[in-house]
Amino acid sequence: MRYDILLFDADNTILDFDKAEAQALKEAFCDLGLKFSQNVLNIYRQKNIEQWQLFEQGKQTKEEVLSNRFIETFKALQLPAEYANRTGDLYERYLMQGFYIVPHAENVLSELQKQCRLYLVSNGVLAIQISRMKGIGLDKYFLMRFVSEEVGYPKPQKEYFDYCFKKIGDVDKSKVLMIGDSLTSDIQGGINAGIDTCWFNPKHYINRTLSKPTFEIEDLRQLLEIVY
Repeated sequence: MRYDILLFDADNTILDFDKAEAQALKEAFCDLGLKFSQNVLNIYRQKNIEQWQLFEQGKQTKEEVLSNRFIETFKALQLPAEYANRTGDLYERYLMQGFYIVPHAENVLSELQKQCRLYLVSNGVLAIQISRMKGIGLDKYFLMRFVSEEVGYPKPQKEYFDYCFKKIGDVDKSKVLMIGDSLTSDIQGGINAGIDTCWFNPKHYINRTLSKPTFEIEDLRQLLEIVY
């Protein structure tokens, strides 16, 4: 086998975060009597990405991300600012119930678990990740989870991966593969850690970053060919 330790990102790698996100935001807006549309979703997603990138760069805390993404969204939509925090609270509550899985994820995890050690590595919100993983039933495939707020560092920082490797123990970096959808977080993180990376890119985005993955796949089943 080429790899025996696999580090999996959660959102949009094994969990269908886009679907859960859209549903949670729609329900939060509806609860507050606010009009929801594709434009609202698009603006929120852009502001959300911007805030998480600041977190990855160590420029703000996760708590600031969770608040500022809605403050900035409501500014852009010219909606009353007092609704921003209330929307954020409702959104997180509904997101915990977003039990959607990326196609083929469970079958692939089940197969890989037979011969590899699987670990979950995420920058997401701890309570939401635990709720969704348990609700979907995928937590049983992972020996440990490493969420940035527990680790003390975010992906892509090398310190995040140093912490993971220390907890895992007996790590040969040449046999470790990082799998994720984010070039700036997962792929660059793997590069910083000195391990091979696999970019999960089902939507065929163009890589405009300097982060070059070892592998690129559009279907999780392709992982079996890479690992074995």
